[in-house]
Formats: sequence, C-alpha cells, structure tokens
Amino acid sequence: MDLQQLARLVSDKTGIPWGPRNVERALAAVFVSDNLWEIVHKSDEPLPAVSALVGLLLEEGMLRASSGGISLTEKGKAFCEGLGVFPFEDHTCPSCRGRGLGLDKFKRALECFYEIQRDRPEAAIRYDQGYVTPETTFARIALADERGDLRDKIVIVFGDDDLVALALAMTGLPRRVVVIEIDERIVEFERKAAEKLGLNFEVIMRDARLPLPQELLKRFDTFFTDPPETVEAMRVFVGRGISALKGVGGAGYFGLTRVESSLVKWRSVERLLLDMGVTITDIIHHFNEYVNWGYLEQMKAWELAPVKQFPSKNWYYSSMFRIEVVESVEVPNADVTGRDIYTDSESSTV
Repeated sequence: MDLQQLARLVSDKTGIPWGPRNVERALAAVFVSDNLWEIVHKSDEPLPAVSALVGLLLEEGMLRASSGGISLTEKGKAFCEGLGVFPFEDHTCPSCRGRGLGLDKFKRALECFYEIQRDRPEAAIRYDQGYVTPETTFARIALADERGDLRDKIVIVFGDDDLVALALAMTGLPRRVVVIEIDERIVEFERKAAEKLGLNFEVIMRDARLPLPQELLKRFDTFFTDPPETVEAMRVFVGRGISALKGVGGAGYFGLTRVESSLVKWRSVERLLLDMGVTITDIIHHFNEYVNWGYLEQMKAWELAPVKQFPSKNWYYSSMFRIEVVESVEVPNADVTGRDIYTDSESSTV
C-alpha cells in the first residue's frame, strides 16, 4: 500500500477529496501525538478524513490503540520511513502563538474580560457554538485595530458566543457596536454585562439567516462573524456582513478551519469571496484557538472517531481571514431559514 492508495480509500469512505500530500500530513502528525484530536489539529486535515485514515491504519496493523492513545507500530514506522514521511515540526512563536500580535496595550481590558466572561453561557450544539479563548478574542481586536478598522468606526458582529462585541465595547475604540445574536442566553448575558460595566453597545436578538432589515444595510465600517464551516454558511454570514458594510474600503473578519474544511472547500470559499466584490488581505494560520466544548460526545466527530479518547488540550483552531471590499457588488439578502446551511460531508462538530 502507498500514499495514493490510502488517499483513495479515505476519499471513497468519506467523500472528501484527498491525495498523497494529505495522507502525508496526517502521518506526520501521528509521529508526534498519541491523541486523535491533536493529530487532527497538527495535520491541518478534515477530521472525518483523519478518522478514516486512523481506522484504516489500525486495521492494517500500522497503528495500535491503547489506554494511552494512538501510536505507530514498528510496521507503521517502517512504512512511513520507506515513504519519506517525517515527524511534524512546530516552530510557532511561544509568545504570540503565531499571531504576530502583542496584547500588552489591552492588558487592563483583558483582565476585566477574564472576570466577566467566567459566567458566560456554555456552548450549545443546537447553534453550532464553540467559543475562543479570551486571548483570541482580544487578538482579533488587536489585528483589526492594527489594520485601522476600529477607531471611531461603526462595527457589527454576527453571532457572538466569543463575546467580541463585549470586548470591543470594553476597549472603547469603536464609535458604535451592534450585535446580531439568536441565542437568548448570550443576548441576556451581554445586556447584563453592558449594564454592569456601564458600556454602550446594542444587542439585537435575531436569526442571521433572516434578511437584514433596511436599517442595518450599508451602515457599518467593519464586521466580525464566525460562521459554520460550509460554503453555504459562509455565503450567508459573510454575505450579511458585506451587505452591512458602507461599501468600498469596508472590512470583515471571520475564521475558517482545516478541521472541517479541505483545501478544495477553501478554494470554493475564496472564489465566493471574489464574486462578492472583496479581496483577501490577511490569512493568519491557527489564529483562533477554541476552548474544548462540553458536548463532544454528541458530535458527529465522536461517532467518527475510531478511538474514543478525550482531548488533552485545546485542539480546534481556525485561520483568521481579513477581507476588504474593492468593488460594490449587490450581495443576496434572502431568507435561508428553510435550508440546511450547517452541514456537509466535511462537517464534524454538529
């Protein structure tokens, strides 16, 4: 068996386009971790595909599973070495975690945010939620501030289990912050936090799948969103953000993983963005670090996992995209509540 054969078997089983290079990345991660979730993270490959590969290697005797996790057998090591597969190497800066940003200027706001977010609602699977670390939330703000997208600007946030709007209001940088959020628990939490801290930002309880009302169209300078990992969800949530922007020069921020998005899907998303009149100015690898959520055993990922083990550390990351409007394009503002925009063959956290 070679890399091409393994890739074909994985593709046949999952429907995810895979080639030898994808298998190689997953094997390189197996060399350095015994935890399935960390292997997915380090390989930068979709979880269903990595799970299928691990299952195949277990059947072939190239991997063994024990209470300690997953490990290569001697047969597996010889197989990898024969194919010229080397262990994954990590050269990430330990200080900035690869983001290239410092948070010292937000130290007081971050400390306050740490305290206030302790009582935040837990992530709910019905909304495909999963929130990022406090440092990630403020790194998003630092990035947007560095790009000139916050000071005295009007900002809108679509979906806010990450509490970006709360953090933005705490910094005092934007002139106005508006949140569109469907989860009444988060709506109530942010409204109470705003009252307690004396902050001024608007929280609107609304399903983002509904068309944006006229009063929110072409009113904002910057948007933030963190959509589910499907092309259709990107079309809707990022499209809503673009519709809310004033026009050319407006900026948007969102995350896209490799855990639930193959490079083939990335290309589809990038084409979609170009068709909506924007260009990608930044893609920062593994920028967004998500806290392990409590519904792991309810997820499709748990069902797919050939070895049932819990993560030993945070494992779900996404790259941060910054986009900027360069051409005015009329983006559809349709009602999509009757469509499933949350799942595809690469989804695993639903």
